[in-house]
Amino acid sequence: MYEGKFAGHLATLLAAGLLVAGSVSAAEPLVGGWRNLHSANGADPMRRDVPFAVLPRAAAKGDRFAILDRESRRVVCCLVVESERLDAIALETRYRLPGVWIADLSGDEAYNRRRGEPHIYEMARVDELVDYAYSDAPEAYSDMGGLLLPADAGMDAAGKLTLGATGYRLQFTSLPFADENGALDRYTLQAGDGAPALVVDVPFSTY
Repeated sequence: MYEGKFAGHLATLLAAGLLVAGSVSAAEPLVGGWRNLHSANGADPMRRDVPFAVLPRAAAKGDRFAILDRESRRVVCCLVVESERLDAIALETRYRLPGVWIADLSGDEAYNRRRGEPHIYEMARVDELVDYAYSDAPEAYSDMGGLLLPADAGMDAAGKLTLGATGYRLQFTSLPFADENGALDRYTLQAGDGAPALVVDVPFSTY
């Protein structure tokens, strides 16, 4: 699925995992990634358009998050935590996700040893996100996933993110996989106070 969204060559990123990079302090804003996924072909019952969050630390059922619509330069609320924490077995048996998408969400062993086991949750769309219209430009894909932010996050006209009282400069890069079967999107949030940047990697594997 989703062929034609990405192109190019770059080695080493085939199993990067959708995670926040670096050590994470509980005092930092809880930011992560999300993916909009559906069951593998032939699954019964077929589940379509299920949003999943991947976070660097725990969230509770009912916690609310906003997403970044990158093409429209907007923060949109909300995705709400709908499940308990999910592991790879649950993603396979309960949701019948393809293996490459399970790897996108859960990362590989080496990556998780460096950065910590991800916290994966099924999410539910509420409020503006229930019927939200994303950009229909040919290269737009924010409806497939991206950056997940605290529910009170905002973005100004210049593209600066606000998380609580702190403003962050946002940098985005997309790194194609070597085999062209997807890409890794990287969001870097840099505060102006010299604190370490928050980095979120969101892989988009195809199958």
